[in-house]
Amino acid sequence: MRPSKKKIVRIIENIASEYFSDGLYTAILFSRYFNNFRRSINRNRSSKIHSENIDKINQYEYKITSQNNEDGIIEYIFEKIPNEKKFVEIGFEYFENNSLNLIRNNWSGILIDQTRAECLLIKKLLNYFFPKNKVDVLRSRVTKDNINTIINKNVNFDHIDFFSIDVDGNDYWILKDMELKKIKCICLEFNPWIDKNLKQVIPYDENFRYKDDGFFGASLLAYHDLLKSKKFDLIAIDSSGTNAFFVANEFSNLFEILDPVKSFKHNPYNYPKDKKEKIISQVKNHKFINL
Repeated sequence: MRPSKKKIVRIIENIASEYFSDGLYTAILFSRYFNNFRRSINRNRSSKIHSENIDKINQYEYKITSQNNEDGIIEYIFEKIPNEKKFVEIGFEYFENNSLNLIRNNWSGILIDQTRAECLLIKKLLNYFFPKNKVDVLRSRVTKDNINTIINKNVNFDHIDFFSIDVDGNDYWILKDMELKKIKCICLEFNPWIDKNLKQVIPYDENFRYKDDGFFGASLLAYHDLLKSKKFDLIAIDSSGTNAFFVANEFSNLFEILDPVKSFKHNPYNYPKDKKEKIISQVKNHKFINL
């Protein structure tokens, strides 16, 4: 049987990653993913709501370059919060992340990821499509022990207006040890497979590898209580039940503060029924820490 075109491309990319210099590897990635990125940044906005349990803020949802409908929520938040258009995002995909629409609208900041390909590719693409961008791309593996050093060393602006974290694992522990005084708004991905009434988190493991089995991160209630102790309030959960948004409590009066249990959303619309049932059964056997 002849190998498929996609399989051949993956083989070439793996060889390039292993043996080629950054410059040559970047050129291969750029030619391969150029059109995908161009389609992403020129996509018409869509605003399909994925849950029936919506809050007022969900009416502002839309998607252009975010994974779900985060773009609209972010725009709404920063129409209310005074800002200098500064962001930091940890963990991203080159064509679909929470900061790309901000970059399209002349925000500046820092993108951080541990993946060589993502970092090389997005830097090249941003410089091509947005030649006046003021975005630094940092390749680094973020841990609870180095997060403050990374932020203090690389953030040269007074406040982080928008901070997004999605490392598919130790996010809770990183936020727990992180100094959050500079941040106005936090977006994080919670684990929707954990019961909404439970405060659970995975054990800290620097070598953690994400598997699509419901074992990652922490429950919404765990994040809520952690960030409440750091003077942040929950103001939005996107209707896909993926991301939660928190603002520093000096801005809380500008929004409706949400109850994490009442506003909880779990609607993995892109999962087939048998996959959902399998993950739900697996979650019961995972060794989460009860907080």
